[in-house]
Amino acid sequence: MKRFLLPIFLFAVAPSMAQKKFSEGTIIFTVSTFVDGIKIADHAKAVQMTKGGHLRSELSSSIGNTITIFDAREGKGAVIRELGSQKILIPLNRENWAETNAKFQNLAYVFSEDSMELIGFKCSRADAVLKDSTVVGIFFTREISTENPEVDSQFGSLPGMALQFSYTKGNMMVVYTATAINFDPVPIQKFDIPSGGYRVLSYEESKKGRK
Repeated sequence: MKRFLLPIFLFAVAPSMAQKKFSEGTIIFTVSTFVDGIKIADHAKAVQMTKGGHLRSELSSSIGNTITIFDAREGKGAVIRELGSQKILIPLNRENWAETNAKFQNLAYVFSEDSMELIGFKCSRADAVLKDSTVVGIFFTREISTENPEVDSQFGSLPGMALQFSYTKGNMMVVYTATAINFDPVPIQKFDIPSGGYRVLSYEESKKGRK
């Protein structure tokens, strides 16, 4: 009877052993916007760079660019907005980062049998509702896992990496779809916060502007 335990054990752990850790690399997404099911924009692009506890997220469109940088180990970062001639830098601390991403905490995922393939990875579907009633639809692959959930502040609790996700509120839906992923080293300079050339706005001041 004992001789059958080893093969069964190896079979059970094989999927987890095959899962690749995403500790460093770059993911590129296209960003499409729909209103009442009709695509109104698809020219935006998002790029996410990770290096251990460092994160750099870029969103670029015809309106402008927004860059978010955060170091999970130091608890420091910034949001950089470039809208036309306006160049604004908003410093972030760990508390600001947690507040910004609070709506993604303790998500109750509903998993389904829906699946699709994205950039060569089989993806499964999960759905959730954010605290502000935004409906989120996610296709994630179990073949890749996030090494630092604090860096992947949105979907770090998933048992895999999100390669497509959509946010739906009212009649509007925004869809992020991965078009490429690589595990090449990211230069540490990519996570540097600019020391000049921007108007500095405090986190509290930036919140007033969003009201």
